[in-house]
Amino acid sequence: MENYGEVGVTDFLCLMKEYLEEKIDVDTYRHGVFALMKKRARLSDDEFRIIEVAFVDADDFDPVLRLEYTILEPELKRRVALSIKGLAALGSEVFLFDTNPKGS
Repeated sequence: MENYGEVGVTDFLCLMKEYLEEKIDVDTYRHGVFALMKKRARLSDDEFRIIEVAFVDADDFDPVLRLEYTILEPELKRRVALSIKGLAALGSEVFLFDTNPKGS
């Protein structure tokens, strides 16, 4: 069996932070979320629920295809910020994270 490695909540938070600070673009963020979700995650049940929503949000982003469930980038950034705030409420180490997305 292939070893995909392990990740923790900080790995997801760093990716979210880089995206909100516009250090990475939306495609890099989405691919990063998808890659992290393939790894074994060391997350509490509550953390996993928030990260799972962030995964679905990343999957729902589509700048071209407009369907009932697709979202545009400003909405994705708003949702990423909400995910960070949710993780902070659980006590995750987010004190260094600015949860106000640029351009919103």
